[in-house]
Formats: sequence, structure tokens, C-alpha cells
Amino acid sequence: MNPASITYSGGNLEVPNNPIIPVIIGDGIGQDVTPVAIKVLDAAVRKAYGNDRKILWKQILAGEEAFKQTGEWLPDETLASIRE
Repeated sequence: MNPASITYSGGNLEVPNNPIIPVIIGDGIGQDVTPVAIKVLDAAVRKAYGNDRKILWKQILAGEEAFKQTGEWLPDETLASIRE
């Protein structure tokens, strides 16, 4: 497996077989909904592509958890991961 970022070039999205997708778990209901959504999306990819494709979920910080760990609600590292 070669995880890589999705890129945009010449007006086209380049989506690798194993894209790295940043995910923010979130506060409140996000803590309940996000892990289940990830399972559903993983199952859909598996159903559509078998073992040929897989999403690598990269958890990034925002909100209360980010503030607890970094003192910032939306750390620069989070924004950099999203831009990447």
C-alpha cells in the first residue's frame, strides 16, 4: 500500500488508490457520528474496489481536543494537513 495525498493539477483531480484523507472527529455528536461514518465509507470502498483501494484516515485536531492539547482551537498543523 502506497498512501498518498489527492492532488489537483491541470483542472483534474488525481486520486491515488490509497488516498490520505484528513478527518476531524469533532466535538459533541461528532465523537459518535464520525467513527461510524468512517466505517460506512470504508465498507463502501471495499465493496466497490475490493482490496485494490483503501482510504488512510489521518486524524487531525480541531475544537475542544485541539485546545486541550495545543491551546489553539484550530492549530496551524490542522490547516496545513487540510491544504496538503
